[in-house]
Amino acid sequence: MRKSVALAAILLLAVSAWIGSGLLLDPKPASAPSVAAGSAENTDSQLVRPPAVQVRTLVAVPVSRKLHLMGVTQPKRSVQLRAQTAGAVVVVHSDEGETLKVDDLVIRIDIREREARQRQAKALVAQRQAEYRAASELSKKKLSSKTAVAEAQALLEAAKASLQGIELEMRHTRVTAPFAGIIERRFVEIGDYLDVGDPVADLLDLSEVVISGQASERDIGQLHTGMPAQLTLSGGQQLTGTVTFIAHASDSATRTFRVEVTASNQNLGVASGMTAKISLNLGSTPGHRLTPAVLTLDDEGRVGVKIIDNSSRVRFLPVDLISDTPDGMWLGGLPDTIELITVGHEFVSAGQQVTVSRSVQ
Repeated sequence: MRKSVALAAILLLAVSAWIGSGLLLDPKPASAPSVAAGSAENTDSQLVRPPAVQVRTLVAVPVSRKLHLMGVTQPKRSVQLRAQTAGAVVVVHSDEGETLKVDDLVIRIDIREREARQRQAKALVAQRQAEYRAASELSKKKLSSKTAVAEAQALLEAAKASLQGIELEMRHTRVTAPFAGIIERRFVEIGDYLDVGDPVADLLDLSEVVISGQASERDIGQLHTGMPAQLTLSGGQQLTGTVTFIAHASDSATRTFRVEVTASNQNLGVASGMTAKISLNLGSTPGHRLTPAVLTLDDEGRVGVKIIDNSSRVRFLPVDLISDTPDGMWLGGLPDTIELITVGHEFVSAGQQVTVSRSVQ
């Protein structure tokens, strides 16, 4: 009895072991769910579509390209009049703000002491002339040597030079305008004593104004002297001028080139030191009018736009600003016809495949 029970128990254990080993060794039932899961993933990946963007076809039109420079008005000429001889101021003829013509008197320095020296110098010249004539006559009669004649001539020339110096000094007592202009500031009054080199007045010639701007290396090659320029002052006043100077060497600090524009100011309506914008027409170039909202930056920090090519892939194109108007920005550097991404450009990158739809506008 005990043997039969033990045998039955052994048989039961053997059958259980066999059944268990079959379940553990057969891998097929366990692999079925993995295959099914992989098929589901492949099906889902086939359903993912490229990101959607809206595009609009744009065609370039000719745009007038202008270069804008900022500058400050300056007088055509300016000078600080200074005393060329010493003395007391006895006449002040011109006031600040007064308009002068060439050679108009500004001030006069006391001349009385110089007049006395002039009379003395003239008398000495007359004496030396008489001595020279006498020496010449004696030399002709063999009564005087040639050396005496030469000495008399030298003394005569010295007397004449002294007289000329005094007369020049007398002319310098009159400080006059070297050109037509306006007395901007006067530094002296009657009774002031001036030494040589002391300032007398500032004189400005505002019949023309000169505005200086700084042009970049990229733009300087498109400029030339004689080209017309439009000037807009800070108060809205507009003038027409001409480029009169272009620097041949750049500023060492800014790497820009000085450009000067000269404009007529016969009515003296433009003062010195006013802010002015210089507008130079550089000709016509193809351009597209866009809103700033479509602009973006690439990884190199360049400003540009995103377009799509024939294979519906995104491309980044850098742009150049032609002009900025209230109606939008005119941009250059693009092909004549582009498919511009107007919606969704923030979410796609260059080289990416996209789904395209057309903008209404």
